[in-house]
Amino acid sequence: MTCTVAAPVNPVKATVILPASKSISNRALIIRALSGEAFPIENLSTAADTQKLIELLSSVSGEYNCGEGGTTLRFTTAYLAVRGGDVVITAAPSLRARPFSELASALTALGASITYLEQDGRLPVRMVSSGLVSNSEIEVPGNVSSQFISALMLIGPYIKNGITIRITGETLSLPYIMMTANVMKVFGVTPKTEGAVIAIPQGKYSAARYTVEPDWSAASYWFEIAALSKGSNITLSGLSLHSIQGDAAVAKMMSHLGVTTIENHEGLVLSSGAETNYPDKITEDHTGCPDVAPAMICASAGLNRTADFPGLKNFRLKESDRAAVFQRELYNFNVHTDFCGGSKFKVYAGAGIRPSSRIIKTYHDHRVAMALAPLSLVAGPVIIENPEVVSKSYPHYYDDLVKAGFKVTFEK
Repeated sequence: MTCTVAAPVNPVKATVILPASKSISNRALIIRALSGEAFPIENLSTAADTQKLIELLSSVSGEYNCGEGGTTLRFTTAYLAVRGGDVVITAAPSLRARPFSELASALTALGASITYLEQDGRLPVRMVSSGLVSNSEIEVPGNVSSQFISALMLIGPYIKNGITIRITGETLSLPYIMMTANVMKVFGVTPKTEGAVIAIPQGKYSAARYTVEPDWSAASYWFEIAALSKGSNITLSGLSLHSIQGDAAVAKMMSHLGVTTIENHEGLVLSSGAETNYPDKITEDHTGCPDVAPAMICASAGLNRTADFPGLKNFRLKESDRAAVFQRELYNFNVHTDFCGGSKFKVYAGAGIRPSSRIIKTYHDHRVAMALAPLSLVAGPVIIENPEVVSKSYPHYYDDLVKAGFKVTFEK
């Protein structure tokens, strides 16, 4: 299947109801499962990753296929380890190709028995556990996925003696770790942090009614649209600058591309004027908020701005190799880019963006589709292959584009 996204003739004027944060939803779901209390979680994400986690947490089978969600995989594995049992854990090919040994080693140190069924360090695995016990600190490299650290934090109260995690080296995704701590506090467990050490006492979560925030990573594409559509006025309902999500940093970043953000009783109002008095070159560090980099990269490309985006050390280890993918796809729009030193994505100003020379490939990556579609505002209609990948985090993305005046046509 393909879809063609064509931009509206006039500046974008829209009110958007964003999807709920799947990151927060998934944390709340694990806490609810561990608590044993059926407390309500309002505004729960409808994203595919969250729906898969709901399915897995209610399953009593001996095999758990976690699909394509990295958070779903790591949270489910940690949950099953502390719950106990004899299970096989697997996932989609994209996750089976990624390292699993860091989480496996930590859970093994806590008492789980994990056997690799095909290749060392990779899924699928068989895990046998009768519960977890902590007898010493668990050391975790700070450059691994924050999902791994968050998974250990979430199950911490249900490990005998609690858990103490020492993060070694540079911490790449601190905002996600702080998000986990903030959600845990709502349910009566307060992680104690001192420097690079996180201590979580043995205990239990208390039931509490909880409402999930709208998703800031989804919001980033509307900031991109505002930047590319001069004279736009977009209201993001219910979104607040006072968020526990690190991706809220995109509001300040996009201000350097001409987007003004005002918070009112409805949410956030984004606008952009006709003037282009923003800097010729911008530099924005994405350490801690790599998921908003696709929108920043494409907005800079669409505005023909030179931009440096450091802080992307794990950019090659997402749903796709995003460093290579955005270089390849933007080249077809006549935009030249580079990925330097394994952590910095560069966009170069040049002759200006042109219509893509071919159909956009999505590489099973939702953020590729959502970041490239708004380029229709400056480069003409964009044709996207396998557009359904957006269901991973923003199932109604194309519906929202249509409500905002875009024309979206699907073809099999």
